[in-house]
Amino acid sequence: MDEDKLAREILLRLEQMSSIRDKFIPRWKDAQRFVAPVVYNWSNLDAVPEVPKRYSSEPCDYLNTLVSGLAGYSISPNLNWFKLSLEDTALLSRYGVKDWLEQAEEILAAEFNRSNLYREVIPLLQDGAVIGHGVMLCTEDSATGKLRYATIRPNEIYLDCNDQGDVDTVFRRYVMTTHNAVLFFGEDNVPDRIREDNKDMDKWGNLNEFVLAVYPDTDSASRSWLAVHIDVNEHKVMRHDSYDDNPFAVFLWDRIPGLPYSNSPAVNALPDIKALNIIKETSLKICQTSAEPPLRVSDTLRNINLVPRGYTYVSSPDEVIEPIRTGENYPITLQILEDVKQDIKQWFNVDFFLTLQQKQGKMTATEVMELQGEKSAVLSSLVVSLNDTLRKIISRSFDILSKSGRIPPAPESIAGTGAPMKVDFIGPLAYSQKKYHTMGGIAQALQLAAPIMQIFPNAGDWIDADELMKRAMEGQGMPQAVIREDDDVKAIRQQRAQQQAQQQAAAMAQQQGQELMRNADKLGHKAEPGSVMAELNRQLTGGMDGQAAG
Repeated sequence: MDEDKLAREILLRLEQMSSIRDKFIPRWKDAQRFVAPVVYNWSNLDAVPEVPKRYSSEPCDYLNTLVSGLAGYSISPNLNWFKLSLEDTALLSRYGVKDWLEQAEEILAAEFNRSNLYREVIPLLQDGAVIGHGVMLCTEDSATGKLRYATIRPNEIYLDCNDQGDVDTVFRRYVMTTHNAVLFFGEDNVPDRIREDNKDMDKWGNLNEFVLAVYPDTDSASRSWLAVHIDVNEHKVMRHDSYDDNPFAVFLWDRIPGLPYSNSPAVNALPDIKALNIIKETSLKICQTSAEPPLRVSDTLRNINLVPRGYTYVSSPDEVIEPIRTGENYPITLQILEDVKQDIKQWFNVDFFLTLQQKQGKMTATEVMELQGEKSAVLSSLVVSLNDTLRKIISRSFDILSKSGRIPPAPESIAGTGAPMKVDFIGPLAYSQKKYHTMGGIAQALQLAAPIMQIFPNAGDWIDADELMKRAMEGQGMPQAVIREDDDVKAIRQQRAQQQAQQQAAAMAQQQGQELMRNADKLGHKAEPGSVMAELNRQLTGGMDGQAAG
């Protein structure tokens, strides 16, 4: 396609996406003003984020608790939070597959620790909790080879979805200084205006507006994404890239059907949060009125001294100074305040993430596990959305590392099968949910089956002990390096069976020999020297080497 035509089409689509986004901006502004640490300017991209003015900071504290809880229970450098597998579970039994997957997990975990992933995931979760969506760019640093992640500011992002309702198009409208634009795009690719400004160091800091459009390549036979950078002022294509997968990972908190955007705890709690600020403002006025009440004074008094230990002289006892009480009731205000704060806490799931800290030391291990399971069950929709985003990040990172040769090729047993990768999550939040339902179901089933098998032993034939053992170990998160391959288990069992057969044969031969000697004595015949019977008698009484048998 002609680049000028491509630029015009992308900018036209940006206008269409902007018209949809503009309908959400008012609620996003309110959510940021009352909850977020900073407020972005949605019309001026180069404006410095402002610190909001509000009467209550509790919602911001609830936000931090929610984000920290999600990060700590789902994705952290201090725990194993993901596990690689295959969609076709039958392929996992092929030799070397599980070991290769675990090796890839270790390489990914090491690369994540070297990168800035764990730092960037915090603003990603914050954006999702405040305005409903967060967007992370997953790339590779060409200079260092490290994986690089960047959470994009929400005022730069425009989203669109396909006919299936999935967000597959991300536009980013951003500004870049003249010098950085030349470094990023190359001097030959920037417009003449930027090239000339770059020759003058005083103009290196001039800001230029660009658009990055990432969308599916509908003209390609394979599933791929195009990434096009455009200079907004001159409608010029600056750079044109193609990816096998979407470089953007979009986190949607609570998806609105048919729209590319979603709700959030902050947006849902706005009525309560606004009420909280009004009540706090009123409470402050009540406190000030109680401390500095309005006064009723005689009209003849003019020189009134209200400072501590001040003197006001009166000429008559009727000239009095007394406060005017307006009937304010501060305790009632405090009760209403606590009720509203509790409602806001529920929107941000604060109690869920603080329960274990509050009850630590007062619960048994079983009670803690059940509490974690109940908590994760309530947050199941959020866990699904978060895991979907983390799955995209892992998949994108895996592809980058595979193409660079840092992840070894798949073993020959599955080479050429095209088996799709599967990501399971074993962080505390996802794992407790899985353990609560999956492992809890296994444990309950065994408790029910045990008394039945005592009465009807043959009923145990319905249980595949090997499969039960594998499911139990994998469900508890046991490393694959500890779990033997199916072929290795078969070899161990075959060797054990051979040893048992040899021991049984030796024991049987010894028993038969002893029985034969007893029968020979009963017949009254003494074994002749050098005969088979004499040799057998020597072995049974003196051992194979002439020593006493042990």
